[in-house]
Amino acid sequence: MKIVINPSYKFLEDFVYSLPANFEKSGEVIYEGRNVLRQYTIKNVDLVVKRFKQPHLINRIVYRFFRLSKASRSYHYGRELFRRGIATPEPVAFIEKRNFGLTDSYYISLNSPLKHTMREFWFDPEIGERKFILEAFGKFTAQLHQKGVLHLDYSSGNILFDIENGKPVFSLVDINRIRFGKVTEEEGYKSFARLWLPDEVYIVIAKCYAAESGYNKTHAVERICYYKDCFMKQKK
Repeated sequence: MKIVINPSYKFLEDFVYSLPANFEKSGEVIYEGRNVLRQYTIKNVDLVVKRFKQPHLINRIVYRFFRLSKASRSYHYGRELFRRGIATPEPVAFIEKRNFGLTDSYYISLNSPLKHTMREFWFDPEIGERKFILEAFGKFTAQLHQKGVLHLDYSSGNILFDIENGKPVFSLVDINRIRFGKVTEEEGYKSFARLWLPDEVYIVIAKCYAAESGYNKTHAVERICYYKDCFMKQKK
C-alpha cells in the first residue's frame, strides 16, 4: 500500500492510514455512483474522501507500471494548481492499494466552503442579476488558460463558486484530468463544450472570456457555441 500525506496535514496520519479498513463504515456519504465520496470532520478539519472505482484488470496493470492512478494525479495536480494560484480544495493525501496491480485508490482533500456549482445555470437558466457571476467565470477561465491549465473535464458540476465580499470566487474539483502547458486559442474554446448550459449563458461567458484573452468576441462566441453543439449532439 502506498500512502502520501501533505506535510501540512501530518497530524491526520492516523486517520489516513485507517481509511482503507474503515471507509465503508465511517463518514457521511455525499455521493455514490461510479466513485464514492464521503465527508469527515477529523481534529476540527473538514475533509472529503473520494474512493475511485476499481479499475478493470488491464487498467490495474497499466496503473501499476505506466500511469499514475487517479488518486495520485488528483493529489499532485492539486498541489500544482495551488502553486499556480488556482483554487481547488487543498490536497491532504492519497492512498493506493495494490494486489497484482492497482485495486483501490483514495484521494483526501479539504472540504470546499463553496456551496454552488455552475450546474445551477442549467437547472435555473434565467440570468437576471446573476450575469456578473457568468462574466467573472469567463474571466476566471481565461486566467486559468493563461496560467497553462486545461481542465479536460470542465463540466458545470466540476466548477464550484460562491460570492465572497460581493465578488464571485471559483474553485476546481474532480481534477485528475488536467493538462499543464500552453493552451491554444482553439483549445480554450473547445474546453467549454462540456458545461452543458443554455445558449444565453454561453454567450455571456464567451464574450468575457474573449475580452480577458484578447480574442475577437464574435469569433469566440461562434467557436464556443460550435463545440458546445457538437458535444451535445454526441450525447443525445
